[in-house]
Amino acid sequence: MKPYGMLAAAFIVVLTPALLGAGGQSSSSGGANDFNAYCASCHGSTAKGDGPIASSFRRRPADLTKLAQRNNGVYPSDMVFKTIDGKTPVSGHGGPDMPTWGDVFSKSSESSTAEAVRLRIDSLVKYLETLQDKK
Repeated sequence: MKPYGMLAAAFIVVLTPALLGAGGQSSSSGGANDFNAYCASCHGSTAKGDGPIASSFRRRPADLTKLAQRNNGVYPSDMVFKTIDGKTPVSGHGGPDMPTWGDVFSKSSESSTAEAVRLRIDSLVKYLETLQDKK
């Protein structure tokens, strides 16, 4: 990642929650809210890997609308959960390009317990499932 890209990514991770404001979020909107807050800057608002800072990476962020297509038409919810959580190493995650969101969420006042982190990641996983290409 180019140096200014790392700075931009760090800025987004640190400032987005403050800009959105604290407070509870329903599970139905939580995944969409977290995606827009934490993922869209790299993966794009439509999850196609074309976010505003995507060009600053050596490797383009994944098109998250093709997860089921790349898995023989089955949405791989367990793999998506593990990727977001960061406990299972995945290329591009947990390194300088993408934080392990389980760790980030566990430090948030909105999800400071392990159960709250799990629910938050579950909401993201379910939201991403709604974005899958139907082709």
